Amino acid sequence: MKSFKFKSIYLLSHRERKGRTEIFHPNKNLLIGRNHTGKSSLIKSLFLTLGARPNGKLSQWDENAVSAVRFIVNNRVYLALHQLGNRALFDENEEILIATSQHAEWSTKFAKISGFNLTLINKSNESVQADPACFFLPFYINQDGSWQAEWNTFVGLKRFKSPHAAILEYFTGIKPPEYYEINAEMKLLKSVLEDLRKEQKFLERARDRFSNSLTLNGPKLDSENFELEIKSLTLEVTDLNEKQEKIREKLVREKEILENINLQINLATDALKTYDLDEKYSQSVDREKLICPTCGAEHLDPFLDFFTYSEDARILRELVARLKKDSAKVFEEYNKTRTTLTELESRYRNISKILAVRKGNLQFKDVVESAGSEKAFRAFEDEAQAIAKDITQLLGKIDNLDTRLKKLLNRNRSKEILETFRNTYASSRIKLILPAVETKRLRLTSRPNISGSGGPRSILAYYSALWKTCIKDTGAFAMPIVIDSPNQQAQDDINMPKVLSFIANNLPTEMQLIVGSETDTETMYDKKIELNVQYGLLEEQEFEEASSRLEPLLSIMYDNL
Repeated sequence: MKSFKFKSIYLLSHRERKGRTEIFHPNKNLLIGRNHTGKSSLIKSLFLTLGARPNGKLSQWDENAVSAVRFIVNNRVYLALHQLGNRALFDENEEILIATSQHAEWSTKFAKISGFNLTLINKSNESVQADPACFFLPFYINQDGSWQAEWNTFVGLKRFKSPHAAILEYFTGIKPPEYYEINAEMKLLKSVLEDLRKEQKFLERARDRFSNSLTLNGPKLDSENFELEIKSLTLEVTDLNEKQEKIREKLVREKEILENINLQINLATDALKTYDLDEKYSQSVDREKLICPTCGAEHLDPFLDFFTYSEDARILRELVARLKKDSAKVFEEYNKTRTTLTELESRYRNISKILAVRKGNLQFKDVVESAGSEKAFRAFEDEAQAIAKDITQLLGKIDNLDTRLKKLLNRNRSKEILETFRNTYASSRIKLILPAVETKRLRLTSRPNISGSGGPRSILAYYSALWKTCIKDTGAFAMPIVIDSPNQQAQDDINMPKVLSFIANNLPTEMQLIVGSETDTETMYDKKIELNVQYGLLEEQEFEEASSRLEPLLSIMYDNL
C-alpha cells in the first residue's frame, strides 16, 4: 500500500509583509481557533498548493500569497510551490522537477511521483488522467462543501463524467491501481490492434485494385490516365506554392511578435538583476549609513523600502512570468506554423521530383512493366502474412490481460470490500448517537442526506466507513484525513464531545489526521496548533523567515516556467 503525509507548510504575503510556517506531526494534529482565525485558510492552502482548489473563498486573503507544502509520498520527500496558478515541484534536495502554469501538465507530474494512476472520462468522452482533486477527494471534509449530501469538496470535478464512483472504487480496492495499469496496457495494445486491422483492410483493397488492373501475364498501364495524373500533379504543385507563400507571411509575423515579447522579458530581467544588486548592497553589514541627500536623515530600514523598490521588483517578477507564458504560447504557434511550412515544402519537392523524371514517353510505365506483376503479388502476400502474425500475437496478449482484469474484478472480492464498508458505517452511526439504518443495499457512493444536527454526524460516519475500508489490505493509499470544523449544524453539549472523541479515537491510526476545531478537547492529540487572532494567520515576525525560505525557490520556479 502506498502512503502520503503532509510534513509542513510555508505561507508568505509580500503585500502584507507577513508569513507563517507550520510543521505537522505524522499522526494526530488539532488546529484550534475561533471563526476567522485562519484554520480554513491554512487547510485550504495545503490542497490549493498541490493543485486541488477547495470550494469556498478565503476572507481577506492575499490572492498573490505564496504557499509551499513539503510532503512525503511513498517514503520520498517533495516540496510543492504555488503562486497565482504557477506551480513548481522540487525533490528532497530542492532540485526542481517541473515548473508549469498548466493544470493538466501539473496533474500528470503529480500522478507520476505519487503513483496515482486513476483514469477518468471527460465531457468529450476521452480517457484522461485524474487530477489532484480526485486524489484528495475521499479524505478531506471541507466545511464549505463536504458536510452535505453532495460531493462539493473541490472545484472543477464536473469536467469529468461521474467521477465519484470510480474514485471510491480505486481507493477502496474494488478497482485497485493494478487494474488501471493493466487496463492502460490493454488499451494501448487494442489501439495497435486496431491500426493493424486497418492496415490489413487497406492492403486487401490495394491488392484487389492491383489485381483488377494487372494480370500475371504482365502489367498494363493506360497512357491516357498517366497524362491526367501528370496534369493533376501540376495543379497540386501550383496550389502548394500559393499555400507556402501565405504560411511564410504568417511565420514572419509570429517571429516578430515572439522577438518583441522576448525583448520585453530581457529588459525586465535586466531590471531585476539591477534590483538584486542594489538590495544586496543596501542590506550588507559593512555599508555606511544611508543618509537622505535632501534632509540629511539617517535611515535604519533599507532605503529601498522608502521608495517601494521591493514591491516594484515583485510586480516586475510577476510580469516576467506572464510574459514568459505569452512567449510560450506564441512560440508554440510559431513551431506549428514552421512545421506546416516544412510539410508543404516536402510535398512540393516530392511532387516536383515526380514531374521531373518524366522525360520522353511514359517512363513511369516502363518502371512498372520492369517490376512485373508476380513480384507485386508476392509482396502483397508476404505483407499480409506478417500483419496476420502480429495480429495473432496481440490477440494472445490482450486475452492474457483480460484474464488478469477479471481476477481483479472478482465478485467475491468486491463483496467483501462492500461488506467492510457497510458494517463500519453501521457501527460508526451507533458511536455517533445515530439510529441504526438498513445497510444491505448501501453503495460506496451512498452519501447520507439527513437534515438537522444528525446530518453532519451521519456524514462523518460515512467518511469514517470509507477511510477504514481504504486502509484494508485491498486499499490503494494510506492518505491524510483532513476534517475542517466538525461543529456543524449546532451540535449540542452532548453530541459535540462525542464527535470530537470519535474523530480522535475511532479513525484509522495508519492515516495522518489534521482537524480544524473551534474548541479544544481533552482527547490527546500529538500536536495542537492554536490560532488566536482574527484574520491573523500570517504574522509580521515570521515574514523574514518565510521570505528567506521561499524567495530562492520562487526565483527558480519563474526562471523555469
